[in-house]
Amino acid sequence: MKPVSLLLLWVLFLSFLNSQASAQHAGHSQSGHGASSSPSSPKVDSSMGQETSRVRAFLLEGGVKASFSIMTLEEHKKMLRDMKMKVEVDPKATHNIAVVLTDTRSNQPIHDGVVKIKVISPQGKEEVRLLDSIPAMKQFVGDFTLNEKGRYQILVLFKAKGKKHATGFYYRLP
Repeated sequence: MKPVSLLLLWVLFLSFLNSQASAQHAGHSQSGHGASSSPSSPKVDSSMGQETSRVRAFLLEGGVKASFSIMTLEEHKKMLRDMKMKVEVDPKATHNIAVVLTDTRSNQPIHDGVVKIKVISPQGKEEVRLLDSIPAMKQFVGDFTLNEKGRYQILVLFKAKGKKHATGFYYRLP
């Protein structure tokens, strides 16, 4: 792809996220339902909308649900040991982010997607990863360095069921 096309795609993605942040904020005041005003906009599951929540879920157009889980690397390593799984982790990372994509029509996990996450630290440092698919766990995972306290921006691009999707959220590390 040409650099100009990539730049244009990124600007559109950022403007999309800005509109989603406004819609999500407005959704918190709607009697417990995290619905946004636009039918094509991602909708936050209202029980998972707090910035300090380590679990988030979004319903996206095209019948896809994206569920995110953030855990410390120590918690992730323990989980892997308990499951007797041997997976190498990034020794510099502090956290693991997992994404489960689900087809909302069939309630079946989507395995053939491609997921890329960009994490922006409170100080503006960017970290981008293409997530690994772990079919046995029905998820995509990546290790990230979240070593500053404060508000992180998590930007997500993925392709599933032949369509491209974008979403994002803020995560506050206490």
